[in-house]
Amino acid sequence: MSAAIEGTEQVGNFLVRAGLPGVRVDNTWDTLGMRATGSDDLILENVALREEDYVETLGGGPKPPAGWLLHIPVTYLGIATAALAYSAHAANHYSPNSIDGTIADLPNVQQKIGEAELLRMRSRHFLYSVARKWDESTSAEREQMQGELGAVKHSVVNDALSIVDLAMRVVGAKSLAADNPLGRYYRDVRAGLHNPPMDDMTIIQLAKSTFARHP
Repeated sequence: MSAAIEGTEQVGNFLVRAGLPGVRVDNTWDTLGMRATGSDDLILENVALREEDYVETLGGGPKPPAGWLLHIPVTYLGIATAALAYSAHAANHYSPNSIDGTIADLPNVQQKIGEAELLRMRSRHFLYSVARKWDESTSAEREQMQGELGAVKHSVVNDALSIVDLAMRVVGAKSLAADNPLGRYYRDVRAGLHNPPMDDMTIIQLAKSTFARHP
């Protein structure tokens, strides 16, 4: 974990072993969505570390772009993909008495599934494109990718929200049942709005970088 180093202006990374005296976890994680992440509170009370537990000193100034944060849009794209798959399967098998065949034959259902698939494809290609660029870039080139990393999180998460909404519209009121997986997908996908970077900050950053390119 990271912590300020007393008497200096530096921040360091430390190895804190779970079994040390004074280390405990308070089970405070009680949310509507992403319950399985178990993001409880870590409490440290007079924890003593060895000198070798001091792993590294973190650099000062603005934080550099972090490609590993792509795990955030990956997670929410996965949720959206599962929601789309569930709704398409349900549409292929649901045949109300009012129609011949299944609701997958109805134009309004095809419209929703098609829109959701378009969003999924767009998100997937954007995400993989940025990930590939990060992997193939030099350190200097990565320093210029802050905007792209923020943009892909913004785009993928908001598209994921739309995909889950469309999936629930296809399935209808059954999607609100407590045992229907779409209810969990709906709650989980909304958590993406609260993962960094925040949408408004991403938009402002993109605006500033655009102004800087066109003085």
